Amino acid sequence: MIQVKPTKHGYNDRKYLQLRGTGDLGEGETLKLSMGETIVVGRSRHCDWSLKRTPAYLTSTGKRRKAIKESLAFRSVSRQHVRISFLAPDMVDIENLSSNGTLVDGDRVDRLVLKDCEVQSHTIQLGPQGLILELEPGSLPV
Repeated sequence: MIQVKPTKHGYNDRKYLQLRGTGDLGEGETLKLSMGETIVVGRSRHCDWSLKRTPAYLTSTGKRRKAIKESLAFRSVSRQHVRISFLAPDMVDIENLSSNGTLVDGDRVDRLVLKDCEVQSHTIQLGPQGLILELEPGSLPV
């Protein structure tokens, strides 16, 4: 599991969400998002959750890596695709950064505030054919 380094402003580690990759490309990669943190998800290695740092990508070589890079699922993910901010216990801001689009629970969004992440999981899809992530509650409500 990846954990984002704390910012100088601090964050609340008792309340967190988990961003988990599903399917072939994202399988096995998770990221802990604590309250007060903002992350960027995309293809670039500089993103907090990077497609190029997933186990499926890192363990592939040669023809397999070339096939991944040429796949529609990989190409539909932008370098910086979506920004996710865990603002408060009942507020997660999701902002699309890509012209390929971002879908939350099947609906295309430019920006969306989720108010039930403490009790319900949400599906985030990067592009119409891209990577699927699950945003899940990671801690019990206090």
